[in-house]
Amino acid sequence: MALKKLMIAGAVAVLALGGVIGGALYALGILPHRADIASKPAPTPPKPILFAELSDVVVSVPDDAGDPPSALVQFAVQFSTTDPNALASFSALQPIIKSDIISLLMGETGKSLEDPATRAALAKNCLDISNNVLARSADYTPANPFSAAYITNLVVQD
Repeated sequence: MALKKLMIAGAVAVLALGGVIGGALYALGILPHRADIASKPAPTPPKPILFAELSDVVVSVPDDAGDPPSALVQFAVQFSTTDPNALASFSALQPIIKSDIISLLMGETGKSLEDPATRAALAKNCLDISNNVLARSADYTPANPFSAAYITNLVVQD
């Protein structure tokens, strides 16, 4: 009987000690308050990434500066966005965007397109072109709907 009373007293002591430690942690702010947990809004799920593609651009460029055009460049680029309205505007304005990108490519040479720095600049310029055409032609808001441009095909044939 004395052993049973001793076990009950020990269990009560362990529960009391746990309550004291839990209360201290709660008071120190280590354990979160229930109100804090309930008041935090659930994170919003990320928007899906959508792509607009400009493909089948073929231009003739010179091999080197001052040479006549003798190399063919086949080019394709994709633009990423999270706004579905940007895709519709891109489709409607694609001829203008394509024309500006063709003009950009015709300013290059076969040798310059071999340089990785030129390719990075080309991707950035294509991104700027697509965002600017949308901003000018459709008064598109918000500004700069496309966040990145990815060159998916760049082939120079002599």
